[in-house]
Amino acid sequence: MATTAEELISRAEALVPVIAERSQKTEENRALLDETVTDLIDSGILATLTPKVYGGHELGLDVAAEIVRTISAACPSTGWVTSFYIGAAWRMNIFSRQAQQEVFADKPYTLTAGTAAPIGIAEKVDGGYRITGQSAWNSGAAHAEWFTFSALTTEFGDTPVPLWFLVPRSDVDVLDTWYISGMSGTSSTDVSVENLFVPEYRTGRFDLALEGRAPGMLLHENPMYHVPFLPFGLTEAIPVVTGALRGATSALAERTRTRVGNLSQQKAVEKQSMQMRLGRALAAADAAETLLDSYMKRVTTYRPEQADLRDRAQMRLRAAYLADLCRNALNDIVRGIGGDGFRTSSPIQRIHRDLSVLAVHAFLDIDPATEVAGRFALDLPVSDPLL
Repeated sequence: MATTAEELISRAEALVPVIAERSQKTEENRALLDETVTDLIDSGILATLTPKVYGGHELGLDVAAEIVRTISAACPSTGWVTSFYIGAAWRMNIFSRQAQQEVFADKPYTLTAGTAAPIGIAEKVDGGYRITGQSAWNSGAAHAEWFTFSALTTEFGDTPVPLWFLVPRSDVDVLDTWYISGMSGTSSTDVSVENLFVPEYRTGRFDLALEGRAPGMLLHENPMYHVPFLPFGLTEAIPVVTGALRGATSALAERTRTRVGNLSQQKAVEKQSMQMRLGRALAAADAAETLLDSYMKRVTTYRPEQADLRDRAQMRLRAAYLADLCRNALNDIVRGIGGDGFRTSSPIQRIHRDLSVLAVHAFLDIDPATEVAGRFALDLPVSDPLL
């Protein structure tokens, strides 16, 4: 019997207490704990988006988003890596059928890390390519079994075209570079390859994936696999910031119930300013979840204009606005948590640092997103590698 969306979401909810308990150790470890990865695998949630032909659940992007939102409320770092491990099954469809079958040969999920920024020029050789370079921000690198790299080629015309390359961990140098103030538990380290041969079947046209029509994507009838890359990528990111705000709001409510002023001995729960601050946080968390639901409904409903650059820019704008809303709400929350709220054991200060980092992610940064949207609105030329 097929696993239902409700069952998978319930399994994610069951993991929340232990993920929350491990959140500080996860940050100190700079990567998910081994036992957390085991729990994620055993729960079956990493196969949420894997095509049924490979033994996966092939459930909707909205199901994956709800799972990630739930986990991110307990620990944004864990939610982020979980999201990209779930989404890796979707991203595998950028590659050939042979590559997909290789990745899913013995299990219905894939622990894959990678980034879209090109590391340089790919050299075309007999049977494939050779690539050299270093890439940053490879979330989940600590446990990744595969990595994706991007490099440019001119073999399809005068204009350089980005190709994606799928590389096993054994061919990659994972570098100890992840020292950062927020999202510390994501092991988003640099990785490098040196004069590495990648067979042609482990490559994919990233320019076509941006339009939702890479050949590997078209192997599957489910329209979920035909969504352009950026709108899909945003479905991995925005549930994390939304869940993080809800987690911080819940932590604020708990702290307000128990906090007593060190000098005044006044109970925070009796202060009108704290009641109002909590009310604003609750309103912002509700608004973020409404925006997330709206985004997911739009991206999971097929529309011919999805391939249009203006449409993709609008989707990016929605996601960036959501992230900015969550960041601003967190800034308001931390103004009322007192000095003890900034101890390392406090979830609010950790989530605040996490969201501060997430809000400047290339996908979510409000400044370039609004600039592009404004240029389209003014009928000015637009050039953006993410579109």
